[in-house]
Amino acid sequence: MNTGAPIILLATMLSTLATSSAHAQEFCALTNEFIPGDSPVGVDIPINVDVSANESIASVELALHIAHDWVGDLVITLQSPNGTIITILDRPGIPSSGFPGPFGCGGQGIIATFTDSASAPAETACTPNQMPTMAGDLIPLMPLSAFIGEQPSGQWTINVSDQSSYDFGIVLDACLFVTTNIDCPPDLTGEGNLNFLDVSAFLTAFGNQDPVADFNTDGNFNFLDVSAFLSAFSAGCP
Repeated sequence: MNTGAPIILLATMLSTLATSSAHAQEFCALTNEFIPGDSPVGVDIPINVDVSANESIASVELALHIAHDWVGDLVITLQSPNGTIITILDRPGIPSSGFPGPFGCGGQGIIATFTDSASAPAETACTPNQMPTMAGDLIPLMPLSAFIGEQPSGQWTINVSDQSSYDFGIVLDACLFVTTNIDCPPDLTGEGNLNFLDVSAFLTAFGNQDPVADFNTDGNFNFLDVSAFLSAFSAGCP
């Protein structure tokens, strides 16, 4: 694709309105952290997130790989740097949803992504005759949408606790998928000011066909994106 012509027009075009752009990133911790049995305190898994200061959360997903002999013992929470805490999982199968009775889901292992867009609730996703017993995309107990609008940079904390004395496990790895909105789209450097550095950052992103330069969000890179960027740049930021 020839992107040269729109770049040449950058200094003169001002027409379409800008739209907020989204930026998706993955942040992981390779942990191998032991989960002690019968310990409400559990184990903390920190994940550091670093994004520009002008980005706010649009959505969050949490992927976990946990080895454990009795998933129904586990309580999992997620805390943002802002202090918001949600419960991802709370002893699935308690109260009993059938098998295996009053002690919750008796299956082994979790390899799952907790996301508000899933169709199956994690609390009832027990498949005790399969391993892992919880797999795929699952709806967390509390919605991850509680984090929307927060600035995501800083330390996130996943806490995993085992509420029974008979089993233990290991958190093998954990990942956060954070999608952010750029609060001031033309401030591509994230420094809080609009200047030549932002124009330069746009030109670089546009030339590389980076999604951050797709200002009209149509999946293409052409003069419409240049026009949208210039319009937003001219309008300034709140």
